[in-house]
Amino acid sequence: MKQLTHAASGILLASLALHYTSHSTLCVLCWAVTWSIISDFDVHVPTLEHRGITHTLVFALFSGALVLALGKSPSTPFYASLASLAILLHLVLDSLTPNGVPLWMPFSRKRVRFPVIGGKIRSDNRAFNLIIQAIAIGAAMMIIIP
Repeated sequence: MKQLTHAASGILLASLALHYTSHSTLCVLCWAVTWSIISDFDVHVPTLEHRGITHTLVFALFSGALVLALGKSPSTPFYASLASLAILLHLVLDSLTPNGVPLWMPFSRKRVRFPVIGGKIRSDNRAFNLIIQAIAIGAAMMIIIP
């Protein structure tokens, strides 16, 4: 998926998360968007394979655990969960593409595609990317105008 689409998925996640917390809207939104795109930092690190270890269940759980271990505020569990969920949402979107994701790495390198429709949506599919982005804009509007 496109970077903007992953960021849009973070907006969607934030709009849902805000129903369950009284934390700052801007803080939750920035946190969810950041973690929804963080898996793709691998494209900027020459030694990492794109859609490698950063696109796994281990990475999603490790990231949440790291936030939990480093955080010191009462809201740390919320933000740790949000980080893991944002990464998992990233994995779901990438599992819709023909390349899938190595979800179970390092235990297996087999790439996983979302059941039924997985592998049928190219990451550069303009219509799909625009649909996700439009839904996210709608969700953002609901955050801004309650």
